[in-house]
Amino acid sequence: MIIQRISKTGLPILTRNVFAGNFNVPTPGVYDFTTAANTDQVVIDLNPKYYYLIDKVSISASIDEGVFLESYNTIPQFSFKYALTPYPVYPFPLPAINYIDGLDWNFFFHSTKDDDQLLISLDGILNQVAATVGVPTINILASFVIYMEENIAAVKTLRETHNKAVICFNE
Repeated sequence: MIIQRISKTGLPILTRNVFAGNFNVPTPGVYDFTTAANTDQVVIDLNPKYYYLIDKVSISASIDEGVFLESYNTIPQFSFKYALTPYPVYPFPLPAINYIDGLDWNFFFHSTKDDDQLLISLDGILNQVAATVGVPTINILASFVIYMEENIAAVKTLRETHNKAVICFNE
């Protein structure tokens, strides 16, 4: 197992975003998370002098996990983008196929623009099942441990270690 170490200058940021799916709003008969309130929520403000590493991901909801899994209509998916450009931060959506506690993601990103932000959106629909009858709102929570690092040498070392870990994992 390859272990990555964050440099002593890396500053951790703990984030939390809450996404609400209201029953019958806007789509009748389901909890629809594809709403304006769940689009482009700010995760963190970005500074061009720092590089960022999303280290850990946790996802949960306000209902039991078994009920969450039973409720799938379309699997909820998170997408990430920059506020000041139309480009995604990560090229693929992160599906919420089950609850996650402290998943190692190790994704690096950087913005060269002043006053930029990391934004997150959630798309997806959950059906109402027996356990959610009478539940007006289901909340899905996403939290991240993000490190900001100013030392480019430390970022390069982490990226090299991460690339080696991926190569070893795929062998």
